[in-house]
Amino acid sequence: MPLSKNKIQLIERLKTRKGRAREALVLVEGVRCVEEALAAGVRVRFVIQSPRLLEGEAGTALAGSVSERGLPVDLVEDQDLSWMAATEHPQGILLVCQEPKGELSALSGRAGGPILLLDAIQDPGNLGTLIRAARAFGVSTVVALDGSVDPWNAKAVRASSGAGFHLDVVRAKWSEVAPWLESGNVQLLVADADGRDVSAVEPTNSWALAVGNEGAGLRAELMEAAADKIAIPMGEGADSLNAGVAGSILLYVLTTKGSDAL
Repeated sequence: MPLSKNKIQLIERLKTRKGRAREALVLVEGVRCVEEALAAGVRVRFVIQSPRLLEGEAGTALAGSVSERGLPVDLVEDQDLSWMAATEHPQGILLVCQEPKGELSALSGRAGGPILLLDAIQDPGNLGTLIRAARAFGVSTVVALDGSVDPWNAKAVRASSGAGFHLDVVRAKWSEVAPWLESGNVQLLVADADGRDVSAVEPTNSWALAVGNEGAGLRAELMEAAADKIAIPMGEGADSLNAGVAGSILLYVLTTKGSDAL
């Protein structure tokens, strides 16, 4: 049965930041991301499924899970799902779900970290990679500061492999975050090429790592508030890593040292 006009229009709206904000919904694409969203217990509006989903074991298992959960499913042809998806080779499933609402006010008493701060990260691939790394290394709170790409952008969700559904992902202004960190006595560590070797840093039990814009770095106010500036030593001839890679490495080192200290 063809997809209704209302659902087609909704999907188009969810491809824009303004539309997602207005609808408070997220468009989730691909087998792994949909699996993670369902595992996290998201509230599902509806699922769109095409025959391609049943071509592999993982997709077949997911289709069975969707059916067992009694979720509303619209069956469409592969070519119809293709224009709805952002990927070149969609895997046969899209899910529309309620956006997980993260607010600083709901995290009161939890500013003790570890926390990942994303300052004006523009590339959804980098942002998604950092969210995925946060989950991998046990960082449960990610704060996307003003100027960052929407963490529920479809590309960011795919890059994170759906990890954001398992974390507290908050959008906030630095003017709100600064006193929140201070109230929790959080050690603010900032990623900076001129910082000291991260391996020499001893994180406290309460720390936050700030990773800045791919080109401009971190805002001045955040740099001024930093307890320490940290960097990754690199070989001769290499002067930088992209934000996703650098932030992931720093998170690994900091969380490992933090674990050793306990």
